[in-house]
Amino acid sequence: MPSQASYPFTMRKRRSPIGGEDIITTRPRRRNLQNRTIKPLANASTRRTRSLPAVSQPVPMLDKEDHLGWQEPLSVWNQNAPRVYICVVLCFPCDNRRQQDAIRHIESALKRLARERPVFAGRLQASSNSGNVSLHRSPSQDIPFSVLDASETSRQEYSRMKEAGFPPGAFVGPRFGVSGIVSSNLESIPVSKVQAEFPPGGLLLSIFLHHGLVDGGSLRVFLECFAAQTRNTPVNLPSEQTFPMLQHRNQKGPITIHSGSTFKSLLARCPEYTVLKDLSGPTQPRILKTGPSMANIEKIGKIFVFRNERLQELRDLIRSRNGGVESPSAYTSLAALAFAHITKARVAAENNLPGVQPRRTAMLWNSVNWRTRAFKGATDNYFGNAALPVVTKASMAHLIAACDDDTELARLVPLVKASIDAVDQEYVSQRLAMLYEVPDPRLVGVNYDPRIPEALAFNTWRHFGADVQWNIPGVPVTRADAIRRAHGSWNLGTALILPAKADSMKQELFVSLPVDSMRLLCADVGWTRWVDRIIG
Repeated sequence: MPSQASYPFTMRKRRSPIGGEDIITTRPRRRNLQNRTIKPLANASTRRTRSLPAVSQPVPMLDKEDHLGWQEPLSVWNQNAPRVYICVVLCFPCDNRRQQDAIRHIESALKRLARERPVFAGRLQASSNSGNVSLHRSPSQDIPFSVLDASETSRQEYSRMKEAGFPPGAFVGPRFGVSGIVSSNLESIPVSKVQAEFPPGGLLLSIFLHHGLVDGGSLRVFLECFAAQTRNTPVNLPSEQTFPMLQHRNQKGPITIHSGSTFKSLLARCPEYTVLKDLSGPTQPRILKTGPSMANIEKIGKIFVFRNERLQELRDLIRSRNGGVESPSAYTSLAALAFAHITKARVAAENNLPGVQPRRTAMLWNSVNWRTRAFKGATDNYFGNAALPVVTKASMAHLIAACDDDTELARLVPLVKASIDAVDQEYVSQRLAMLYEVPDPRLVGVNYDPRIPEALAFNTWRHFGADVQWNIPGVPVTRADAIRRAHGSWNLGTALILPAKADSMKQELFVSLPVDSMRLLCADVGWTRWVDRIIG
């Protein structure tokens, strides 16, 4: 941990309505921090809205490209979220003779969506050099929509893509790598945008959502709202990015900032976070100053398909070895299996950090949605980020043993579950207090380097959007055949459970690794004995 003198900041600015900030300025009011307690409004979100609600009576502003509009600072959670675009591609069969009908229908649906939910059509703009970002909204703003010419994509026939399982390599390329950087030197950027392409016999809808307002849970909300517009059906879902809070002094509450508390001391209570002195955040990895850059490491991605009945056998095995009454969840079971075997492959194949000693302890980074775990009721109408990282630690000796010994594998699962169960009101409150006090959100980093072979980032989007019902001319189905995560380039050391329909008989795990590590993983019989199919 750097000394206090090494932190590159001197000012203590506030970025959220939580701090009592004027809605149109980033200049904070001075407040007495002694014994300040923050907790959610008791009745802040009992009503969900379909039109533009007031946010502390937003101040009208004139914009060079808009009529009368509004601006507001991002909530503390959104202010400290990664400034990148999340992209998913929805895959539909389509009668291409009705391509123009489909285009007009999608375009009309997006225009209605922008009118009914202006936050989706908003623009993000850096407020100042402090690293803060504001959301600009206006009745005249639309959600950008474009149609890619066939010459721009060179797609094979849709039926062949489907037969191949929609391989992940089809959804990695420069056109998916849209920059999400928000800077005072750049123009504002949209919260969301949509692209359509029509390979022979199909429709691929690429949806770009800025992480500054959208996590996996909010992705689901966007897809449901968009699909409802294609059906011309109203929907009642969260619509506001502000996180409703009040200050209560001299009372006990979920967050108490005592006299003398500083960002540094609050950060010390959140070991999964760190300071990025180069202002490369928010919430980006801490990259060590050695070895090749991630861009120069040859990587690849594959989808490992697990049948539900085989996963149930894994869960029953873990339950019997641990002497439990109930089987563990499919998530914790699959996370433990992946943690052991992926880490084993990476440690054997990778040497990207010369001079860095191998670690005796490995880390599994899970992303936990805390909406049902803390601030009950405060997120009912909240459209924004509500996921926090948690870290499961296990010795390398334990992980290697777990690859060959089912009893050792079973012992990993309670460790994963315990780290996830730790996300409660206190856990979330401590992180909120830290993020609230950070002088510049770009200082916030996550405390690991993806090039470390003893680390794996694991997440699930299984329940995010696959069951959404669409009505698009020329499309003979109401639900997408598949939803794929798209990237500008391959990730490193990540595993994501992809969206799947509720009645699906399988789970798809999308893994991105260096090429040599992936080769070892695919040759690992202890791993592949659970796998039904490898795509990609």
